[in-house]
Amino acid sequence: MAAPLLEVRNLRVGFQTDHGLLTAVDGVDFVLEAGKTLGVVGESGCGKSVTAMSLMRLLPQPSGRILSGEVLLEGQDLTKLPIEAMRKIRGNDIAMIFQEPMTALNPVQRVGAQIIEAIQLHEPMKPEKAFKRAVELMEWVGIPAPEQRVNEYPHQLSGGMRQRVMIAMALSCHPKVLIADEPTTALDVTVQAQILDLLKRLQGETGMAVILITHDLGVIAETCDDVAVMYAGRIVERGPVHPIFASPLHPYTQGLIRCLPKLDHPPKTTLPVIPGVVPSLRDMPVGCRFASRCPNPHSTDVLDTRQPWKECGGGHGVEACACFASQLSAPASASASAS
Repeated sequence: MAAPLLEVRNLRVGFQTDHGLLTAVDGVDFVLEAGKTLGVVGESGCGKSVTAMSLMRLLPQPSGRILSGEVLLEGQDLTKLPIEAMRKIRGNDIAMIFQEPMTALNPVQRVGAQIIEAIQLHEPMKPEKAFKRAVELMEWVGIPAPEQRVNEYPHQLSGGMRQRVMIAMALSCHPKVLIADEPTTALDVTVQAQILDLLKRLQGETGMAVILITHDLGVIAETCDDVAVMYAGRIVERGPVHPIFASPLHPYTQGLIRCLPKLDHPPKTTLPVIPGVVPSLRDMPVGCRFASRCPNPHSTDVLDTRQPWKECGGGHGVEACACFASQLSAPASASASAS
């Protein structure tokens, strides 16, 4: 089998604070194949965006740091590269669409100038040719009248068009990996669908791999090949989309899916919720981090020892907490019989 395009191994990320060094991402592992889409889902504060910023080496400085682990892009460990070498990788081989385009774009520069800057950082190109390329990119991502829009400022564009400008900037140098950090935040439902369709079309045309960070399980189900469920800085379940939605194993994954609205429910039906909140970085349990919110009975040693990772077959894996160990035999046996 060919090596994966991107492989993350035991990634740990921390921040130096007034309360000492706090770990925000703790032992994250995943792989990403060329042309595939990995969805990362979880509540706010679970470490999704910090993981994405770590891959790009864009953690806030000087407080943020990668404590250990590897980020292998085509076998090259990005965590070991000098900062100048990493600048050449960003935008060229791995690019990112940030959460909020209004704050990610420079408000006092025309959007065309910002796209041109992204192009010229990686490709020696005359200004006239770079300008023409910026117009072509804006047309490619579906911005109407790109010859006019290229000379406008971010505040003159709608939220959907600003997001398309961000996508044009991210794809200007044809990256191999695109990280989309909640690219449809604050957009209405129609524009959300347009942006997601656009990403899917561009992925089909370029063959890039995509990491899609979102809160929306419906988006994951429609657009992703694989999904990683994060909770409190750890991946608690990971695998192909269909098995995880059909037979979720971790109580947190089950809780997220139960919270989805159902079309067959009577009007005004109260949605289920997961009680409690994500623990703060200062009070992270050593063992199972979901134990305090878990509906299943468990012993106290679950809080004191990190639970082992179990592969259940077909690429489906889960943090095997003792409170639901009886459920883990079914997927494994089913996979064995199928093979």
